[in-house]
Amino acid sequence: MSSGATAQDKSFKSKEQAEEARYIREKEKAQLAAIRQEMEAKDATKTSAEQPEREFEGGFGGQEDLEDRYASTSGEH
Repeated sequence: MSSGATAQDKSFKSKEQAEEARYIREKEKAQLAAIRQEMEAKDATKTSAEQPEREFEGGFGGQEDLEDRYASTSGEH
């Protein structure tokens, strides 16, 4: 074989490309797993610290946290 004949061999080239693609996919999976783990850890601490549990189910349509602008009036508005 002459120099460079191996690189021109189609079966060798496809085998090498498949191995490179597999290696890249494994690296990407590892990176994504690390990112997911990091985000889950942040979410777990964030939700427990920011939102205290409510002892009641009050309000209407998610508006229970809104302030009543007329709270100091007699109610006739």
